[in-house]
Amino acid sequence: MITCKLMLKVLVPLALIVMMVSTVYAAPPTQLWSDAVGTNDIALSKDGNYVAVASGNQLRFYGRSSSTPIWTFTAPSGTVESVAISANGDCVVAGEYVSSGSGGIAFWKNARSQTGTPSPTWSSVDLKGGIFRGCLDISDDGNNVVACGTGRWVFYWANAKGRSTTSESVSWQSIWYWQVEEVDLSSDGDYVAAGVKTSSAPAIYGAAYWKNAKTLTGNPQAPDWLSTEPADRVTGIAVSDDGNYVAVATGSTLSVHYWANAKSLTGDPAHTWYYGSGTYFSSIDMSSDGNSVIAGGSGRVPVNIAPQKGDTSKAALGGVTGGVVYFWSGAKGLTGKPQNPTWTYTTEANIHDVAIDDVGTYMAADANILIPGEVYFFNSGGTLLWSYPIDIADKVSISGDGGTLAVGTSAANTGYLLSTGFSSGNLPNPVGGLVIPTNKTEILAPFLAVAGLIVAVSAVVVAKKRSKD
Repeated sequence: MITCKLMLKVLVPLALIVMMVSTVYAAPPTQLWSDAVGTNDIALSKDGNYVAVASGNQLRFYGRSSSTPIWTFTAPSGTVESVAISANGDCVVAGEYVSSGSGGIAFWKNARSQTGTPSPTWSSVDLKGGIFRGCLDISDDGNNVVACGTGRWVFYWANAKGRSTTSESVSWQSIWYWQVEEVDLSSDGDYVAAGVKTSSAPAIYGAAYWKNAKTLTGNPQAPDWLSTEPADRVTGIAVSDDGNYVAVATGSTLSVHYWANAKSLTGDPAHTWYYGSGTYFSSIDMSSDGNSVIAGGSGRVPVNIAPQKGDTSKAALGGVTGGVVYFWSGAKGLTGKPQNPTWTYTTEANIHDVAIDDVGTYMAADANILIPGEVYFFNSGGTLLWSYPIDIADKVSISGDGGTLAVGTSAANTGYLLSTGFSSGNLPNPVGGLVIPTNKTEILAPFLAVAGLIVAVSAVVVAKKRSKD
């Protein structure tokens, strides 16, 4: 009986340690590879097995297992500025910038079986300008492509896998705008959302939306609706897989806007809900069903950074404002202005890009101003599962299950592929707290060590008690 009491005196405190460790411990990500090349843009296939990188004048196509590209393509002139990849990685499209008045897109099918330096399956007619990051997307099956970014139009190509010439015309293009800088495509390719500027003086901005995009032909194509609720430049736009939900982030007006029932809207519809925060929003993404929304930006109070000797930069003098990650759950059912986020997370550096997995369980954000930079990984309950140092990280692309993350950098000129240690699979969204990673051995290691310590200490206590008896 006395022995049991002594054991309890040891076991209870150590059991509490186990509980505390299980609450706070999360395995860091595993870096699968990195490649020290420029990353104007980076795209990860939904299955997490293939990565495409726009790098200077090259398109580089990688597999999951190696930092050596499976194949590369070098543009004959100009630079490769943007890239998009189909769900299984077998179709890739790249946006090129040749000069101030010239640019277009190039498309590869059967990308997974290409080797060496393959020429594009087809390329577009001259689109009269560059197709930059945020201005290019592809349907999950790779058969539909949308682009913008030449300043004036949205361009759409149906039957992408059936094309073959070096001067493919568009299936349709939008009416003329003053500016088009952001575009997104539903997973089936049938719905397009774009951030546009409709007037210069006075400046009028908006979110434009086209349905039945796969069957439209000719030009100009007016959108099915254009909401002027976003009162400033659209810095990010996202449409749900079924095309029925649209979310927009804006810059100087510091706002997020959301439209439900997008397929039934017409005219100049008001947003379903809105949020304004004093934050310059840089990016936005949503889950495939549109029910989870993540946004990132800058605008937190300035942080004080101890400058190194001789460093008079704005960052060193403490003039950098921090960043904020915002998350809304149940977005489809929200209404009202403003609609406060479910949770927020503040960072010392500005958030440049965000990405969320298909079911809305896991999401990533990057902070790209300070060195060292940081990539953050959360669950939908707002728990920071890990952060990982990557200098000047400013582009993230996540797999459909959240298990793989591609990261691009600016000044550091390196692309990374990470295994996150987590996977949503078919599990329902967590409501908070730590979610056990897929690498269960790694996450259980500290618990097993503490359990071993409990057994060892208990044996010592029992031995000492017996020797006294």
